[in-house]
Amino acid sequence: MQQYQEFAINYYQDEDGVFTAVVPAIRGCVASGRTLEEAYRHAVEAIESCMEAREQVAALKPRRVKYSRVNVYRRPIHA
Repeated sequence: MQQYQEFAINYYQDEDGVFTAVVPAIRGCVASGRTLEEAYRHAVEAIESCMEAREQVAALKPRRVKYSRVNVYRRPIHA
C-alpha cells in the first residue's frame, strides 16, 4: 500500500482577483494563479519543487567545521 504526504493549501484572493496559494507546512512555499484551479496546479508544482530541493540538501555531506570552540560571556549582575 502506498503512503502519501498531505499538505494543506490556504487560498487568498486579492483585489485584482488573483489567487495566492500558501502551503503553511513548507516555509516560503507560495504560488499564484488567475483561477483557483491554476493556483492549485502551481501550488502542487511548488510543493514538489520544495520537497526535491530538501532531498538534495539532505543528500549533501556535511562540511567539517573549522572551529569547534564555544565562547561563553558572563555578565556581572549588579544588585
